[in-house]
Amino acid sequence: MTKRQDPTKSQRGKGGGRPTTYKELYIKEVDKYLSQCKDEYEQVVKQFNEEKGYEMYDNKLKVNLPTIEGFSIFVDIGVSTLYEWRNSNLKFLEALERIKRIQKKMLIDNGLAFRYNSTIAKLILSANHNMVEKTKSTIEHKGLSALLDKADEEDEKELK
Repeated sequence: MTKRQDPTKSQRGKGGGRPTTYKELYIKEVDKYLSQCKDEYEQVVKQFNEEKGYEMYDNKLKVNLPTIEGFSIFVDIGVSTLYEWRNSNLKFLEALERIKRIQKKMLIDNGLAFRYNSTIAKLILSANHNMVEKTKSTIEHKGLSALLDKADEEDEKELK
């Protein structure tokens, strides 16, 4: 009969598990990755007429937005591994945060210039950068408004 291990005790702190493959080199790889994250314009055929022998071209923006997932592909390391390294290494955390800061700036600048789809820019900013729309609403009902005013007056009396 084999002895069962206590599931609450982790083997990681005791030298168990696979050793990390993290190297300081990956911080420099972030810089290389960011240097290639530049948007480019491509010429695409907009209209083609073989009979008359002409082509019309349009410039289309090819977006190269920096992402942690993109960096993961660039260095061929899993995203979950990058997040583990981020949690255990301050310098690597700062490098990944740089990717997010540049992403945020690109989304804001290009979204305001109408080069990026505003709906997608808004979605990424809200999901990745906690930039959400806030709305204030007011109640315009006589009975309810009077009731709320009365409640506010009672609260003020209790504070005195």
